[in-house]
Amino acid sequence: MSIPSSLKPIFWDTNPDELDIETHKPFIIARVAEKGRWRDVKWLRQTYSDSDIASVVENSRNTSPRVKAFWQVVANV
Repeated sequence: MSIPSSLKPIFWDTNPDELDIETHKPFIIARVAEKGRWRDVKWLRQTYSDSDIASVVENSRNTSPRVKAFWQVVANV
């Protein structure tokens, strides 16, 4: 399964049509958490569990301290 077309602009540096939501889960979560809009965050939470999101955000080198703090509140981590 691929990402929705509304998310494609935040994956400008890759071919978004080749992204699979399971295979590329850490990359997708980190990018949407860091660059996504509110509607993208809603999609992220519908697609992945809060624990998956929290784990990726906390352990990713590609998420800022601001984003990590936001997800600690949102995902109740």
